[in-house]
Amino acid sequence: MPSLPITLDAALRDARSPDPNARNLAVRHLPAALLAELGEVPPGLHVAAGHPRGEAVVAALTAALDDPVVALRALAATGLAQLGEPDVIPRIDPWLADPDPGPDAGHLRECAAITCVLLGLAAAPEHLLKPTDEDDDPTRPVEAPASAAHPLRPPGHVPSDLSRVTYEAALARITAALRAPAADLRFQAAGGLVELAGRAAEPALCAALEGEPHPRVRFALVQALAELDPPGPEACVRLAAVVADPAADADLAFAAALGLAAARDPRGGPPLVLALARADDRGRALEALAALGPAAPPAAVPLALKIARGWFIPAVTRVRAAYALVRMAPATGQPLFDELARSRRPAVQEAVADARAGLALLTLKDMSKKT
Repeated sequence: MPSLPITLDAALRDARSPDPNARNLAVRHLPAALLAELGEVPPGLHVAAGHPRGEAVVAALTAALDDPVVALRALAATGLAQLGEPDVIPRIDPWLADPDPGPDAGHLRECAAITCVLLGLAAAPEHLLKPTDEDDDPTRPVEAPASAAHPLRPPGHVPSDLSRVTYEAALARITAALRAPAADLRFQAAGGLVELAGRAAEPALCAALEGEPHPRVRFALVQALAELDPPGPEACVRLAAVVADPAADADLAFAAALGLAAARDPRGGPPLVLALARADDRGRALEALAALGPAAPPAAVPLALKIARGWFIPAVTRVRAAYALVRMAPATGQPLFDELARSRRPAVQEAVADARAGLALLTLKDMSKKT
């Protein structure tokens, strides 16, 4: 961890300084300074309780929630979330509900959403996994049995005490934020819901995408659906509709295509082929085409071949293109890949090793889909 610009003692002193710059530095680094002294601490609730100055840190951050400087209030909320302090939730509720389109209210809304996600993640390990008395090794975490039905509860979620209350409170707020009047809050909620609920977020994300008018929010929702591991049938229907929409811009269609490729759905093929011409997107497009393998559009093969043989193409990109060709057209790609594998350049050797690992992983995934 890089050294901090302020010590824990100094941050506690300056958190109540009349100088807003001193307060900013202190509040910004208070959580990190405390966590640095605690060492390797996994996310959890009431982390500060493990340090003699923890109570003072929580008190200083709580006081900063009323700071006249908006940025400091936002920093205090996310800092309390980093330390797993659930009492911050009712303090940020007015921020989440504020429809003011101004930048100050928007900043507080976005930080309130981040606070919810951080707290939900801090609470989740306590109720998603727990040891059993009957297990041979009671110190080993195992998946807990499923609890009562909940539309966004991940598999293995078990409500219990503070962990349950905190997780459900965070999840409920992020879910509601998908329908908030403020576009900036809907934007934050899209990715946050995937972090908190995983694949269980799919129905809510699909419903939110339907009719979402704001371009940035639509992009965030498509990215969130694409990040599901992998996108399910309902998500693929929505992503394929984006790809087929002539009004969708290239970035949106490409994001949807990446998600479809993760699900081995060939409907995302055309935007991936177009992305091969864009240097910034080429690497991800090749990875996605490799995931599709023989289901990739035939038009991708000659383009990938041109990249793999290009004199002015970085060697690492050429390896990635050969790797995609091994999946799409093995008879063409394997000789190219073997030729590149004979290079003695360390960067190329590293890229070849990564490609071989990727090919092995994709092969395993292909086998699992067939069984």
